[in-house]
Amino acid sequence: MYFNISIKKSYTQAWSALLLVGLFLPAASLQAGPQRDRGIGIYFDQDLFFPYVNEDRDYTMGLAFEFFWDKQDGIYPLDGMAGRVGRWMGMGGADDSVVTSFIIGSVNFTPDDLSNPDPIADDRPYASLLYLGNKRVRASKTSAVAAEALVGVLGARVARETQFKLHGWYRSLADSNEPVDPQGWDHQISDGGELTMRLRFSNSRLLAESTGLWDLAATWALSLGYQTNTSLGVSARLGKLNSSFWSIPFDPVNRGSFLPSLSDNEWYVWAAYRARLVAYDALLQGQFRHSDLTFSPDQIERLLHEGAVGVTLALGKALMTFSLNAKSAEFKQSSRREHYWGGVNLTYHF
Repeated sequence: MYFNISIKKSYTQAWSALLLVGLFLPAASLQAGPQRDRGIGIYFDQDLFFPYVNEDRDYTMGLAFEFFWDKQDGIYPLDGMAGRVGRWMGMGGADDSVVTSFIIGSVNFTPDDLSNPDPIADDRPYASLLYLGNKRVRASKTSAVAAEALVGVLGARVARETQFKLHGWYRSLADSNEPVDPQGWDHQISDGGELTMRLRFSNSRLLAESTGLWDLAATWALSLGYQTNTSLGVSARLGKLNSSFWSIPFDPVNRGSFLPSLSDNEWYVWAAYRARLVAYDALLQGQFRHSDLTFSPDQIERLLHEGAVGVTLALGKALMTFSLNAKSAEFKQSSRREHYWGGVNLTYHF
């Protein structure tokens, strides 16, 4: 049985129209100065990476590539909008302190029962996003601010094909009948494709530190668009530190750290927590295009708790992070539950 909840999206439509107009209005963007370093970050989230609690549902996979180097060598079609967001939020200062990056990625979400080919009324809808984002960061030893513009496609068919191939590969490797191929991707949010976008501004401050040994920081962020929310969080590191506190690799696929670390030879353990107030989430509530299954505003959780612990090791020009991540329930249906996944991040700079 098809289950389709009609929701009011007037505020979302107004925001989206405003943001799209702002994106394409001609304006002189802030010109970033010389990039301090060049490199690439590869970020991979998978619930299979979290031993013993993986259940192959909710946030099942995320993959992103972040490039940070000279502006003339990069892809920065959204830099004007990112600069505009920064100015709206008071991101001032000399241009030569601005560092830019661009990121290409995807995220996938599924219900619990992958074998059911029909929409499941008491579980989350299938959802996927392919995106391109441009980021501008201005940072010092004690603070960092970032403005990001992101455009993407909801409901692309590539998510289904990718998950089919990964599940088949895992079954062959493990000589097992599980995990099964997901049968409900035809009912994903905005199935067939729909353009979307998000603007995000974040600000982080160093609270306390023992130089080279540990540090403690706080971060707040505001997002507008297909995900409209605000958040407040804290993070801490302990080890042999050579990088700045704002390079902590917490959830780079979904929210993005400020910038990957560019420091040689360091190691540390870290922990992070974030509370998020949610106004709208297209990955649960749908957007403008019809979706077979969506949640109404009173069915989503307004306060989310997100956290992670990780280990980061940098040797020479290479850096690797392994993290364990958790998120509280995002919706109020009978199948509401927490979700856990692991992350592997690799960064190389030159």
